[in-house]
Amino acid sequence: MVRLFACTAAIIMFSALLLLTVDRNIYQACGRVREKNYASALGWGYAAISLLIIVFLIIFL
Repeated sequence: MVRLFACTAAIIMFSALLLLTVDRNIYQACGRVREKNYASALGWGYAAISLLIIVFLIIFL
């Protein structure tokens, strides 16, 4: 179960980094402000969820 949470946190963090680096730049280059803002919010949300999972694993294990 610990491995499942660790892998989930890693996948979510990878997805957050992609959203924050690649998708935001693509939307900014195309001039799509609303999509850029959604990608930023979703990326930071994913990063926060991933960090919460990692902190949970560190504290309770």
